[in-house]
Amino acid sequence: MPLSREEWHQRFLIQAQWTKSLRLHFYDLIKKDKLLSVLDVGCGTGALFPEMGSVSPSQIYGLDINIDHLRKASQVCQECGLIGGNVHHLPFMTDSFDLVTCHYFLMWTGNPEHALSEMHRITKPGGSVVAFAEPDYGGRIDYPPEFIRIRDYQISSLLNAGADPRMGRKLKSLFAPEGFSDLEYGVYQGGWQGDVSDEEFESEWKVLKDDLAGVLNKAELQALKKHDLGARMQGTRLVYVPTFYAWGKVVK
Repeated sequence: MPLSREEWHQRFLIQAQWTKSLRLHFYDLIKKDKLLSVLDVGCGTGALFPEMGSVSPSQIYGLDINIDHLRKASQVCQECGLIGGNVHHLPFMTDSFDLVTCHYFLMWTGNPEHALSEMHRITKPGGSVVAFAEPDYGGRIDYPPEFIRIRDYQISSLLNAGADPRMGRKLKSLFAPEGFSDLEYGVYQGGWQGDVSDEEFESEWKVLKDDLAGVLNKAELQALKKHDLGARMQGTRLVYVPTFYAWGKVVK
């Protein structure tokens, strides 16, 4: 059964928490008080909006192709300008925004080179384009070894859904030719996963069940979930998905 709007929002909030430290570091690097307009491309349910509003007085805009997600985003931020649209045909004039961001997004665009070119186009000279997070499931590490199959299942399901499960490793090469200065990129530091709350565990598994619904039957999914929970309770479970970031100032 597909995730509901609220379930997607909770998932987006958890993803936002994973990458919060990098975003706060980035906001410290730029003149956030001078920003007049910020666009979050693929904004989903608006998980990043409260943070954006707290660090900058700028007008915040969000664009997403999923109108149902935008309905939730309108509840999260009533003052934000929300637009239904496609990243490959951004409905904005050239040089419209001081900052354009995305988060777990380029992997879903089909043509990330063109998506990034459009994001570059609508950003003012001297402004910034930021890809806060792009995962690389091809480099996923699972332990104990019996959980390695989850990586293979997810890669297969993401490919079937039209996503690129190895987007993270390609991020540097996407930004390099696009006309950016002061380019910065890297991978989030990994660490042994601490205690996971019941909410986080259930949220992860709601998405995983949706991803693997065409690969495993209900009984197999339930058994794998039970085994996963047992390993986490024993303190032996390790999950690490390399997640990359990149940003640069726009040069035209």
